Amino acid sequence: MATLSTPLTVLVDCTTRPGRIVARRDGVDRERSIGDRPLGTLASTVEELTDGDVIELLALVTGPGPLLPLRSAAAFVRLLAWSLGVPVVSFRSLDPLAEDLASVLGAGQRGLILEPLGRNKLLQVEVRAGQAQAIDRVRVLAPADLSIEPQDLVAGQLREEGRRWGAELFEAKHNLVDYAVTRFRCGAVSDLGDLRAWYVKDSGVRRGFDVRLADGSIGRVGRQS
Repeated sequence: MATLSTPLTVLVDCTTRPGRIVARRDGVDRERSIGDRPLGTLASTVEELTDGDVIELLALVTGPGPLLPLRSAAAFVRLLAWSLGVPVVSFRSLDPLAEDLASVLGAGQRGLILEPLGRNKLLQVEVRAGQAQAIDRVRVLAPADLSIEPQDLVAGQLREEGRRWGAELFEAKHNLVDYAVTRFRCGAVSDLGDLRAWYVKDSGVRRGFDVRLADGSIGRVGRQS
């Protein structure tokens, strides 16, 4: 797939350890790791990758992932966008896969994205077609609580779990910078006040996600014990 370009796009992704920054110039991507404690290296890494050129678009991957790196990334991108006066596109790392999965689901069929969380937990994301948002429900489960129907279409890092239940598997690979540029071209620019981490908090006391609700308030998705 051909890459999509704007003059200079910078993507900040702290959903994995270590995090990374990707800079795209003239269709060519350069990537640098920013380690497990990104706050001290974000600015210098962006400066290195852009070599002083003017940034035209910032992209932020909001989660899911580790809380402190995600919050550091959101704060940094908010400040950088404000100081430079450039637009920001934000999205979850699961959104491109969820949209692709929804596009191939049959009538009434459920899509599942399964991702590891550590501490013997997994993230189950339910995807439905024909909705404004492809992601319908998010749950944090123990492997023993996982239930998959044979008619489900299963994606994600743990998609092989679906094979044990007789379900069909779905695989797709995404370039997150391409996805950011596509959203920007569709007018999906984020308000700087909405740049928040969409994170997994699994301390053994609370498990779930902070998300922005339709009325603009912050609510919690998931379960609390």
